[in-house]
Amino acid sequence: MAENILVYKITRSEIEPINLDASDFDAITSELPSGLYTTFRTYAGRTKVIGLHSHLERLYLPAKVQGIVPTVRRRDDFRNILADLLLRVDASEARVRLILDTTAELGTLYVLLAPLQLLPYEIYENGVHLEISRTSREKPSLKRTSFIQESALERKRIDAEIFEILLTDKGRILEGMTSNFFYVRNGVLCTAGRGVLIGVTRQTVIAIAKRGGIDISNRAIRVNELPRSRKLSSPAARAVLSQWWGSTLNRWGMDRWVKSRKG
Repeated sequence: MAENILVYKITRSEIEPINLDASDFDAITSELPSGLYTTFRTYAGRTKVIGLHSHLERLYLPAKVQGIVPTVRRRDDFRNILADLLLRVDASEARVRLILDTTAELGTLYVLLAPLQLLPYEIYENGVHLEISRTSREKPSLKRTSFIQESALERKRIDAEIFEILLTDKGRILEGMTSNFFYVRNGVLCTAGRGVLIGVTRQTVIAIAKRGGIDISNRAIRVNELPRSRKLSSPAARAVLSQWWGSTLNRWGMDRWVKSRKG
């Protein structure tokens, strides 16, 4: 297993640490049973997450539709388990991935934890190089681990020069392979309205923009329009939100899941 990455399997009777010989979250995920997943980072010393309720719904609601009962039935109980597991991460903040098995041991939950590695400042200042793919999510309403495996070949294109792969459909840019995608045209913040994963970070960015008086357009830009657009913004999930975090910490309904343990 990669150094500093912790993996736990949660059954109905125990929380079991497991060792996998894999280098990162995606490689580890590919070795686990297929299912639903969600990924996020912590804030405030591993005590807060943006939209944790929505992240958990991404697992629990589709599972309910499929008649699958998670090994931790109550979401509040799962929050407490996450809080305890995060204490084991040797870093000020953590990256977290939750997986719910829908194919093998139905309902089994997996928790992946790693120290958070922030993007270099130069990325915010200078931007990044992106490449285009004809791939898109088959079912964008569901975040399935099978997409990680299906897009493995495309992901290998990401290297020191290429930061992210953009998913397209009929020449329209939808989203990044691991991120959201926004562009600015005539002062309007634009992004695809269909064919994309409606994720927590995407909704948060749009809500912040609206609060700031920025107009929003749900229009996907076509690849052949790119030269006429202003600066592209990707990955929004990791860059844009981090830029705005300081001004929104006290105004957003944050989920706090680590209670005071004094006394």
